[in-house]
Amino acid sequence: MKDMEELINYCLNCPTKPCRKGCPLENNIPDFIKAAKNQKFLDAFNILSETTVLSSICGRICPFNKQCEGNCVRRLKGEPVQIGKIEAYIGDKFLDSDYPLFSSMNEKNKNKVAIVGGGPAGLTCAAFLKKFGYDVTIFEKYDYLGGIISHGIPSFRLDKEVTLKTFKKIIDLGIKVEFNKELGRNLSLKKLKKKFDAIFLGFGANKSKISNIKGKKLPNVYGANEFLESKRKLDLYNKNVIVIGAGDVAMDMARTARKWGGNVLTIYYREKKYMKADAFQVKLACEEGVDFLFNTTLKQIIKNNIGYKAYFINKKGIKFVYPCDYVFFAIGSKTDEKVTKKLGLKLDINGYIKTDKKQMTSMEGVFAGGDLIGIEQTVAHAARSGRDAAYNIDLYLTKK
Repeated sequence: MKDMEELINYCLNCPTKPCRKGCPLENNIPDFIKAAKNQKFLDAFNILSETTVLSSICGRICPFNKQCEGNCVRRLKGEPVQIGKIEAYIGDKFLDSDYPLFSSMNEKNKNKVAIVGGGPAGLTCAAFLKKFGYDVTIFEKYDYLGGIISHGIPSFRLDKEVTLKTFKKIIDLGIKVEFNKELGRNLSLKKLKKKFDAIFLGFGANKSKISNIKGKKLPNVYGANEFLESKRKLDLYNKNVIVIGAGDVAMDMARTARKWGGNVLTIYYREKKYMKADAFQVKLACEEGVDFLFNTTLKQIIKNNIGYKAYFINKKGIKFVYPCDYVFFAIGSKTDEKVTKKLGLKLDINGYIKTDKKQMTSMEGVFAGGDLIGIEQTVAHAARSGRDAAYNIDLYLTKK
């Protein structure tokens, strides 16, 4: 691997900043790299902190080839600038330091804001609201923070120590956290409304979509999202595992199953070039022994005395059977209707929470973002939604 100085100097610092346009958070990439070139790492960190509080995380897990690096001018005649590695490097330099996340904070005001969900959207929203001077409390249903970052991304792809240090930097801004608080169980929107001046809902949409086929409710058939979230571990040595999907969750599930000893076959109904997963993750999956079958659809899963059998059909109309032990669906996620329908908020036809242009829901003072409103399901997009919500909440409370 090239050393960091060489990676940093490879950037052309384009005045048009196409890489920034490709970043969901619109990080000022040329400027923070330029500061790093001049050995002004604190300046580089401060530039990043204007738009993100998850540098060390996003710098490791973002699908760079589809975002910032995919828009890099260098890519036209060779390899793009490795923006992710540089961002993570800058972020990491300050994780262990006493330097705060933001170089300046607004004077504290009297308004209180509740954040429901401690994932990327909630954490980012909370951090920026605290920067603006608000009294912020996060309500998280688990006994840990991070949401999809903590329970959806395997440790072989994201070091858990990095996530914990990142979350500590955010909480150290003075944000209060109440764990084991879940809407519909021991937390109500009505009570939060009485206590707080504004509320942000950012608890994600992590319920797996599962094809409506025969066998979808068999014991060894899982939604990949819920399975990864449960943090269960299976002994898959020499077991046949099928993963349905072609996104990052599918790759995480396939690589996890492979590391547990499974013979993993990933199924996708389209051609390889249409896969949504990061190309580097697909490459690693292939190198680790994950097999792929494209232009193929799962029709049903049958259980007999021997085990499970998956019935497939490809685009040529050829049908075949594959003996398997486990099936994981990773074809997207949706909101948990058991929760969203009880909130008393308007939903769209897909079950996502309806918001106006300023992210306010049908209930005055209640905002929503991230997966709940149907944005693209990546950490960076969720974080951007949380940051935007912080600005919208600030505008709302200032006017109020």
